Amino acid sequence: MSTVRCVLGMLGTDAHTKGIRTLSRIFRDAGVEVVYLGEHNTYEQFAASVASEDADLAGVSFSTAGYVKHVGALMRALDDAGAADVPVMVGGLIHADDEPALRDLGVAGIFGPG
Repeated sequence: MSTVRCVLGMLGTDAHTKGIRTLSRIFRDAGVEVVYLGEHNTYEQFAASVASEDADLAGVSFSTAGYVKHVGALMRALDDAGAADVPVMVGGLIHADDEPALRDLGVAGIFGPG
């Protein structure tokens, strides 16, 4: 069985990294190979990393509003980079009312507060 490779990071100016850094450690300790991009990534940078790292999974974290718009742009960038088949999980301050819109965009997993 091969090791799962996951790209994790944050987009734009969102800079509250505690949650995604914690997830990175949890994944690493569980045997997942984590490629941690940190904060301030563009959609294109994130998507290019997912494609070039041959990721099995991608995760982004948000602590500010506007994440539905950002996720839509990220999904388009992943498609452009040839990585539309990589499951995307979204976490952070995700409001339950926005979950259907995120699912419609193709998000595979949503992890909100709690």
